[in-house]
Amino acid sequence: MALGERIKKELVADYLTGRYSQRELAKKYKVSLGSVNNLTRDLNATNADLVTAQANLLIAKNELPIEQMNAIIETAYDEVYSKQLIQKATHLNLKRINETLEKNTKMSKINVGDGIQNLEPTSLDMIDYKIAQEAIDKASLTLGVNQRHAKTEINANATNAIQINRSDI
Repeated sequence: MALGERIKKELVADYLTGRYSQRELAKKYKVSLGSVNNLTRDLNATNADLVTAQANLLIAKNELPIEQMNAIIETAYDEVYSKQLIQKATHLNLKRINETLEKNTKMSKINVGDGIQNLEPTSLDMIDYKIAQEAIDKASLTLGVNQRHAKTEINANATNAIQINRSDI
């Protein structure tokens, strides 16, 4: 039996909550375990934390006074707004850094005599490239594009590879 797109999306969404096993989903959607396995094979329960957070909010809604719930909601909106501002500013800075690197110029103060300075375009130097790279690295961390720390298993494999290569010497 071919699964419809809506059923596939719902099944995957349920799986991502981390609250259902493949067997439970097969039973719930009346499909084979193999079909569920094919749809969820490479997926992780990425929404499990959100399910827990939502459950906690629902519990709090029933237990806390309305003033406290309103304060929680308002604070959460403020936090999201601040994070969005940071992301927008970071994107803008990355765009400007990229434009500067493409032009390979910056505006520098040039003395023209009698204490007078003009701004004139000059070529970027190695320090400018280093500063730009550091800014790009920090922006990638801010945006979650790059992780500061590698996974332990990768480090272990790299260490093993180094030890193997040293033993060959």
